[in-house]
Amino acid sequence: MALLDNLSSRVAAILLAGLTTLLVLGAVLLIWPSGNGGGVRFYQLPQPVEAMAMVEALDASPPSARPAVMKALDTGVIRASLAADFPATLRRARPADARDPGYAAYARVLAGRDWRIEVLRGGRLRDGYMPGRAALRLSVRLKDGSVLTLRRRAPEAARRYLGRITLACASLLAVTLLMIMMAVHQTTRPVASLAQAVARFGDDLDAAPLPQGGPREIRELSGAFNTMRGRIRGLVDERTRMLAAIAHDLRTYLTRLTLRAEFIADPEQRTKAAKDLSEMSQLLDDTLLFARQEAGRGEGARPVEVRRELEALVALRAEMGQNLTLSPGAPVTALVSPVALRRMLNNLADNAVAYGGAVTLEVEVADGEARIAVLDRGPGLPDATLARVAAPFERGEGSRNRGTGGAGLGLSIVQALAKAHNGRLVLANREGGGLSATVVLPTA
Repeated sequence: MALLDNLSSRVAAILLAGLTTLLVLGAVLLIWPSGNGGGVRFYQLPQPVEAMAMVEALDASPPSARPAVMKALDTGVIRASLAADFPATLRRARPADARDPGYAAYARVLAGRDWRIEVLRGGRLRDGYMPGRAALRLSVRLKDGSVLTLRRRAPEAARRYLGRITLACASLLAVTLLMIMMAVHQTTRPVASLAQAVARFGDDLDAAPLPQGGPREIRELSGAFNTMRGRIRGLVDERTRMLAAIAHDLRTYLTRLTLRAEFIADPEQRTKAAKDLSEMSQLLDDTLLFARQEAGRGEGARPVEVRRELEALVALRAEMGQNLTLSPGAPVTALVSPVALRRMLNNLADNAVAYGGAVTLEVEVADGEARIAVLDRGPGLPDATLARVAAPFERGEGSRNRGTGGAGLGLSIVQALAKAHNGRLVLANREGGGLSATVVLPTA
């Protein structure tokens, strides 16, 4: 249930259920018949001896005193009435079976009198604390021909409980529920703050530490989270620094090799060596960029007119002899770093041109988000590959040949850059063949 989807609602529901159970148990203990026949027997007819005493009291009373006697009898758990004849059988009752264990006790005491007892359908008169709750009504004819009918009813204590006390219980439940909700809210609010801080830390490693408040256990949990946050931040910074140092040293050697490659006599081999060195330099740049984005070190976002950037990309790629087409549409402004947007678009365009030839660019606003789609008509990707192709160093092309693809960081960088700007990368196969790579970014 959505109502019980948070911790405070669940704790309040448990406490409220316990309180309600206690009240119900109290009501049951108040109105339930005693097991040994002693005390007040709620919802039961009188014992045979008690019933005979009532009959004899009425027989001995003069007509003028009978109303007072009936008033005395018609109290507590028994409803007594006097009529000229036996009442009609109740709809949910039947005459008692003479074979029931408790029937003989009534027959023995009321011998010589016209009487009948009705029980629930399916019920029987039991011995022990007979007549039991199955008995509904006892009727006995008096000496003057009138009929005394004794019928069970809820006792006054039970009626009070179900009457005025019900209002008191409802008030108690309302006040208790309010107190429970306040107490649970005070207890669970730090947990909600902790969950929000964890979510912020997942998106931004530079998020502020979690304030330590609330009960001792919550403070300890917040302190443990802050300690873990600091260690993770330190590990990520250390990884980035290590990669930057390695890249710096490798770039020094790459510069030396580039200079020495100029002395290669064979022009073809000299060109190949220069190309390999350029690809190695590009791989270093991609690795460093990916590491910085994963560490949350991306540049700040600002409003950028996306269609203008796409027009510039189409013009630049046309000079390179590549066929990129921008679909017409309205201007779209996204909240993103311009450098990050250009890097994402270039990476996606490189993939689309390499595998699909002609490329179509589209941009629109949908559901309050800017959607930039790079569409090609290449072979597409299997569904299993789509799920993992954006992971670092994963490639849609199975070989590790650099002549048939990059190092496998292009889509990873796009995904990391989009995520750093509260966006995402969506890959899907197009109907009719080809791949759709869509960058979703928040609008300005």
